[in-house]
This record gives sequence, C-alpha cells and structure tokens, in this order.
Amino acid sequence: MYAYMQGKLVQSGPSKAVIDVNGIGYLIQISAGCFSHLPPVGENIQLYTAFIVRENSQALYGFFKAEERDVFNVLLNVSGIGPKLALSLVGHMTLTDLQAAVGQADAKAISKVPGVGKKTAERLIVEMRDKLPNMFHKKVSEYAVSVPLDSRSQDIVGALVNLGYNQTQALKAAQKTLDIHSETSDLALLIRESLKLVN
Repeated sequence: MYAYMQGKLVQSGPSKAVIDVNGIGYLIQISAGCFSHLPPVGENIQLYTAFIVRENSQALYGFFKAEERDVFNVLLNVSGIGPKLALSLVGHMTLTDLQAAVGQADAKAISKVPGVGKKTAERLIVEMRDKLPNMFHKKVSEYAVSVPLDSRSQDIVGALVNLGYNQTQALKAAQKTLDIHSETSDLALLIRESLKLVN
C-alpha cells in the first residue's frame, strides 16, 4: 500500500521513527541498524515501507533499502516469524550475510540474531533457500570470501559479534583498528577502538 515515505524526520528512537509527510506524522517501526543510520531530527529522509495489517493492529515498518523491505516481506512467510522477528533479522544481518548463511545452511550464524532460536533458524534456511537467490543479482559464492584471521582479529570479531554486530561489520572494524594500532596487544583497547569504527 505504501511503497516509501519521504519527509522530515521529527522523532527517532532505537525502534521507532516519526516522519512528517505534508503535515501528517507517520509512526514507523525500524530496526536498531536502521536507527544507527538516521539523519539528525529535522532533516529530510526517505524510508521504504511495509504496511502490515494484523487482526488487532496496523503498523508501518521502515527500511533504508528497497531490498531490505522485500526480504522482510518474504521472511514473514516463514513459519514462526512475525514482523518483530523479521525486522530483527534484517536489522542484525546484512542482506549478503543472510543470503550467505541461508545458502551455506549456517543456522548458527542466523541464530545469533536476538530472538531467533536454532529451530527457527533451521526452518528459515529450508523455507528461504529457493527464494533468496532470486532476489539478488549475485550468487552466494560471490559473497562467501574466506579471510584468514590472526588471533587478535579473531578476538575482536568474536567480541563484536557477541555484542550484536554481524560478522561483516565486525571484520571490517577489526581490520581498520589493527591497521591503525598494528603494534598494540591490549585487547580491551583494540575492542574499544573497533566499537568506534563499526557501522
């Protein structure tokens, strides 16, 4: 019903944003990942939206990319996954990470998303295996790049993943941090610096 919303951001929080479109304020549910990319309040913004109507509720869900919205809609067709869990999946995993995890049947990676148990992850893999490849131009094999990690990188990536960041974000932040602090062996310092770079 609503393909996207474009207007002024008047309120934002970790799970919700309000966009003023020609004098009408639309309350939009967003993921923590989306929140981290919102502009300051008062600036213009465009979010791709999904309008979900349930027996006792109606809600708008917002995304920065149309592909995220499309994957969110497909996830809703998986048994046991509702809007809240689908939003969490899209917010905690990049689309490339999700596609790779499904293609490689990596239930462990998917179950790291808050609220997703092992059985739900396995069901998602089975039900999404044939759907996801058709939604992207690249194949899983193009995303699945093996990067050898030294012990410091492994420790940093592990710490960031445990804090809720996906592996791609964690790896990029770890590599940047180690480039800057190549001689440092203080793991706590390296993790703190990586947290400043993760996005």
